[in-house]
Amino acid sequence: MLGHPDLLFPYLEVFAIGNSQLKGSIPVWLRGCENLQLLDLSWNQLSGRIPSWIGDFSSLFYLDLENNSFTGDIPRSLSELRSCINSGRSFPHAGSPSNMPLRSEKDGNFFTYNQFLNFPSTLDLSHNKLNGPIWPSFGNLKGLQVFSLDSNELSGDIPDSLSGMQSLEKLNLSHNRLTGEIPASFQKLTFLSAFDVSYNKLSGAVPLGGQFSTFPDSSFEGNIGLCGSSRPSLRSCQSQAKPPSDELPNDEASTDGTPYSQAFGMARFHLGQ
Repeated sequence: MLGHPDLLFPYLEVFAIGNSQLKGSIPVWLRGCENLQLLDLSWNQLSGRIPSWIGDFSSLFYLDLENNSFTGDIPRSLSELRSCINSGRSFPHAGSPSNMPLRSEKDGNFFTYNQFLNFPSTLDLSHNKLNGPIWPSFGNLKGLQVFSLDSNELSGDIPDSLSGMQSLEKLNLSHNRLTGEIPASFQKLTFLSAFDVSYNKLSGAVPLGGQFSTFPDSSFEGNIGLCGSSRPSLRSCQSQAKPPSDELPNDEASTDGTPYSQAFGMARFHLGQ
């Protein structure tokens, strides 16, 4: 339970109740918190669909719903968060209501910030049960710094448009069911310092330019279709250009111009004699 449905806090800017064994769905009364800038409900037991009205918060720049049991598609409205579309945020003056300490737990470590606006612009929906695609419109979030969708059941291609997230520093899409190639346009993400697409169904060559030379091989493992000549843990892309001889299709020609299927039949005939 997260309170009575008649509660209304129009001036609430921070709502952080992480790791509190909360159950049920995200309450509708939160919709009335028009000035909400940070929403952290991570590490609980919340379920149901993520409500689309969360994308209506004009000032929300930090949303952490990781480690719950949310289902369904990612609301497309989250790609329209206005404070994440802009690459810059205005900071409050000292003594303003936003100038307050906030303690947060990440990866087993606790961090205390003097101002909650010092948090990086974040959208973390990892470790849930979300399915469906990653919307191409997320590329509009030019001010987003952390984008974590790992450990869900997302499918489809990685949108090339995500290269428009020019402030992105961390992108984690690992442990999903994503297919297709890693967009070469990601080489344009000059601030990207952490990248992980491991354990999907990706194929093709791992990009070589930009920040990609700094990412460990573990960022790409678990994708049997990926290749990379400069990465010992991946197959060479040249070795994937032509299938092995024992996998050639029947209409391939042998070295003397005879179709393999015909040559194989002749060999059986001579052996039978």
